Amino acid sequence: MTPLLEARKLSAGYGSSLVLQDIQLAIQPGEAIGLMGRNGMGKTTLIRTLLGLLPTRSGAVLLDGTDIAGMPPFRRARAGIATVPEGRGIFASLSVMENLHLAARPGLDGQIAWTEERVLTLFPRLAQRARHRGNHLSGGEQQMLAIGRALMTNPRLLILDEATEGLAPLIRDEIWHIIRLVRAAGVATLVVDKTVSAVLSLADRVVVLVKGGVVYSGTPDALRADPALMHRHLGVDA
Repeated sequence: MTPLLEARKLSAGYGSSLVLQDIQLAIQPGEAIGLMGRNGMGKTTLIRTLLGLLPTRSGAVLLDGTDIAGMPPFRRARAGIATVPEGRGIFASLSVMENLHLAARPGLDGQIAWTEERVLTLFPRLAQRARHRGNHLSGGEQQMLAIGRALMTNPRLLILDEATEGLAPLIRDEIWHIIRLVRAAGVATLVVDKTVSAVLSLADRVVVLVKGGVVYSGTPDALRADPALMHRHLGVDA
């Protein structure tokens, strides 16, 4: 099967600094991938490169098997790649509904699987605060809005960068539940998060980065079976 999105021997960086080196990553339609590693190992740089916010130095990013090196970020978004960025990035001066309306568009095939009604059903808190401005929401509600806004683009792939960072435990659990529901709806997901146990319980496959290179790519079960690797590169015990 042709991957939905693939990084093939991908290298990228900033200025004279090379951050990513020969990255191999493939995401199949409907698949959940956990992208893991300690801080500063290249996870966000990889996401930025996949989104077209950072140019490649060598290698390729392929969408449906086609090299998209020259494709700008907005076209990648129109092709079905949505992101929930670290820091959420909602429009603080707009209401919940205005944030959702702004992002709404059909999927690549013209279908509208994710409507306002469906998003508000998934996030009852947002339905209750539909007329509130973004800067009047709690941190957890802002994160829900960021996910809901991404879903309004009817994506094929949802990339989540630290979706639960800084949230209270109960809200984190709610966000993980929502991500599982999105995944069960058939949307492929690439998840970066420090909550190792939650990522391993969600993902079909896991990729671990160390200093811009892949040191592990495989199933969560195989990773759990290597406690030395988990301790060395993720700082946790299996």
